[in-house]
Amino acid sequence: MTKKRRLIMAGAILLFAVICCFVLSGDDLIFDTVIREWVYSIRSDGLTRVLKVITYMGNWQFITALCLALLLIPGTRRRYGIPVSAGAAFVTAFNKVVKAIVQRPRPDEALRLIEQGGYSFTSGHSITSMVVFGLLIWLVRKYVKSRKKADILTVILAVPWIFIGLSRIYMGVHYPTDVLAGWCLGAAALMVIISIEDRTRKKAEIEEK
Repeated sequence: MTKKRRLIMAGAILLFAVICCFVLSGDDLIFDTVIREWVYSIRSDGLTRVLKVITYMGNWQFITALCLALLLIPGTRRRYGIPVSAGAAFVTAFNKVVKAIVQRPRPDEALRLIEQGGYSFTSGHSITSMVVFGLLIWLVRKYVKSRKKADILTVILAVPWIFIGLSRIYMGVHYPTDVLAGWCLGAAALMVIISIEDRTRKKAEIEEK
């Protein structure tokens, strides 16, 4: 793992630990209150329709379909399908463990725009989107030879990468700290997955020679 990746991973884990400590204290966090009040204040019918589509892109059904598509297409199976699917499966399982340990209740049902069960911390949509779409962006930048095409795909993939997590706050099913913590764990996992993928690719290239 490169020094830059180690620093990102260490910073992400440290920030997650700090957030986790505050959440476990059980006190209401000013950060959550201020952000939520502002987000709820900008709600509108049009914005809700758009963000519902984006938030559903983080659902397990969509992520599973995306991974299966990448795995079934011969041209994307090795470079995209396997690492993305493995990353998605790992962070999903890990996040379930975190949720079971922290057991933070979700925001009040009266504030929710969609139905959502389970615990709130951390946001599974946030950690999964960080890994899945973040990894896809990295792979696209690495393997797509046309810079113009790579740039277009990067912009397209950046939308769910960034806005899925934010949409969970807007929908009223997560606190901002749930989303931030999910991004932190996702970023740490992403650094590990990218490093493993780099090492595996280099090993394969040496064996081919």
